[in-house]
Amino acid sequence: MKVGVVGVGNMGRHYVNKLVLLGMKPVLIDKSTQALSKFDKNLPKYTDLDQALKENEFDYLFVATAPTSHLPIAKKAIEKNINVMVEKPPALSSKDLEETINLAISKDVVLGVSEIELRSSCIRNFKKEGSYKSIEAYRLNLGQGYINPFFDLAWHDLYILQYLFESINIKKAIDLGDIYEVYGETDEGEFFIKVGWNQANLRREWILTKDEEKTILDFTTDTIYYPKGKAIEGDKKDKLETMIREFLEKPSFDSSFRALKVLKQIEKIT
Repeated sequence: MKVGVVGVGNMGRHYVNKLVLLGMKPVLIDKSTQALSKFDKNLPKYTDLDQALKENEFDYLFVATAPTSHLPIAKKAIEKNINVMVEKPPALSSKDLEETINLAISKDVVLGVSEIELRSSCIRNFKKEGSYKSIEAYRLNLGQGYINPFFDLAWHDLYILQYLFESINIKKAIDLGDIYEVYGETDEGEFFIKVGWNQANLRREWILTKDEEKTILDFTTDTIYYPKGKAIEGDKKDKLETMIREFLEKPSFDSSFRALKVLKQIEKIT
């Protein structure tokens, strides 16, 4: 199995390290020679994507570049019958994502989108009990990411909602600068998402309310707090490693289809 990573900065370096940990020798592709120089000299390295695709018969490619370049890179790989996973958000347009999904289907390969929080212990071990009339989600980060807090942070909460519920409907998103507030509803009740960059304190949690009882998903400690004091602590499984393993062993379009639904919801309010 031959695997490549395009973009070895920020998130890409984590993909490289996990693949090496899994006993692989990934091919590294990045325009920056300085970024490439930080990795083991025995790992194959390229500064030109086209050359890397020409000289290697990849089975899988992980793309961790700037969001606007995700799909152009993915399309090049898919044309060569390579399974691809792109970082989130996969695109800023549902049309572009849908075209790329259809291309992958026509080539009999898979396009996946990173959904790392679905591999958190909080989500993997969460037991959904009955209907939740309201959900409050907070994702307040110390640092800054790509594009804006909505695409960088709220994206996680939106694909989790899409995963847990039959449908979601985004009603509005309010831009407050480094903070975004998102309002919407699931098929069971309302949700509110607050995300932010450059915050004084880190906060990543969900509060789900059912019949006045609250269940809290604490993503910072990966702990679930059920009503009446019952707590389920994280099982210590590495969520990035788990996601990579799953894609390599059983690639699926599920994440792409969820991402497509989320993008269409975003476009509806834009």
